[in-house]
Amino acid sequence: MLKILFQGDSLTDCGRDRTGNNPVQAYGYGYVNIIASKLTCDYPGTVIYNRAYNGSRIGDTYSRWIEDALNVDCNIMSILSGVNDIGFGIRMNQGADAKKFKFIYELMINEALEKKPDLKLMLCEPFLFKIENNTPELGKDIVAGWDLWNGQLMERRGIVRELAEKYGAVFVPFAESFEEALKKAPPEHWSIDCIHATNAGHEIMARTWLRCVEEAGLL
Repeated sequence: MLKILFQGDSLTDCGRDRTGNNPVQAYGYGYVNIIASKLTCDYPGTVIYNRAYNGSRIGDTYSRWIEDALNVDCNIMSILSGVNDIGFGIRMNQGADAKKFKFIYELMINEALEKKPDLKLMLCEPFLFKIENNTPELGKDIVAGWDLWNGQLMERRGIVRELAEKYGAVFVPFAESFEEALKKAPPEHWSIDCIHATNAGHEIMARTWLRCVEEAGLL
């Protein structure tokens, strides 16, 4: 039986219901919901948990790692993190730099594999968009300082790929998928504000994630 846990920030949270009173909203409105809809339809008995939190940096995720990861009964764990540490770092000097990001991320991986030796990890690549046509308010400083933001993003992307290779995890190339998608439509089609995805963007994420799971032989 598949038991999948999703961890991350607002890109994964997507307004999920935390009360347990609304199972239809348990996964949020984003890519996790698309994945859950397909897998629970095709593989009845599949259990999916979304424990992501809006605004989480890597340190915030680690602060709840015991209750929201190690204590959750899962055999696949998917993690998407990185953008908030860039944003919080540039805007408020409150994000983990690349060195700290890697240290905490690797600590989380080691603790998860120590607790669950047979766990399969899905490490997702962070991404950003450069929306230059009527840039949304939240994304204006991203576009204006694109070289800085994208430079730090490339660092985080490299770290996630490196950790996936080191620990035999499945690397989920979200950024690469969006680079391909940008050949079909402009960034504002895929993102609402340079960070968060549109419905079409979440579909790209879900398709990429599912393809990686299938290629890894986990379904």
